Amino acid sequence: MTLAYGFLGLGLLVLITSTPFVLAALAPANTDWEKLSDISQTYGAVSVVLSAVALVGVALSLLYQARQARTSNEQAIRDSHLQLATLALSDPDLLQAWAPPVAPVTLKRHQQHLITSLAIGELLQRFRVGHLSVQKLAVRLDGHFRGEIAREQWEREGPGWRRIMEAGDRRDRVFVRLVNERYQAAVATGPALAVIEFQDRPDRP
Repeated sequence: MTLAYGFLGLGLLVLITSTPFVLAALAPANTDWEKLSDISQTYGAVSVVLSAVALVGVALSLLYQARQARTSNEQAIRDSHLQLATLALSDPDLLQAWAPPVAPVTLKRHQQHLITSLAIGELLQRFRVGHLSVQKLAVRLDGHFRGEIAREQWEREGPGWRRIMEAGDRRDRVFVRLVNERYQAAVATGPALAVIEFQDRPDRP
């Protein structure tokens, strides 16, 4: 829709600028130019309005293109980060090259924290591009922080996230504040759901 406004604006600009030349070419030799001058004054007032509409259309088109370019760049960075995380998770030796945990944990827990961090990053990406509203994000976070690993990861790494995101744009700041708010609300509700090892699950035959 925004691109359509852009094309419409450009079309109006072309129409406005070309009209006097078209009239001059088509006018008969005995044309009353004084009368046409009076008409042109009225036309000039209309053209100002049309020019304004055209400029708005062009501006909206440029804003849309800039947003699309930013979204594409963010997605490329996200994909690159995911590839690195996949490599780290696939080999414990490679995981040691990842940023060390803020407190000593087992290798398995470190892997689980990395997955949980990636889940938060995925929510951030969706929020940035507008796929998640604040209300929907809050619902997703409430489910996220029901688990003990998610709470443990945010308790350990939340301060680092807050420092980074508070230095970002408005949506980044809104995101990290909401994450922290929903984490605190989850903690206030009581203990997290404990992780049950698959082989110990009571519903397994």
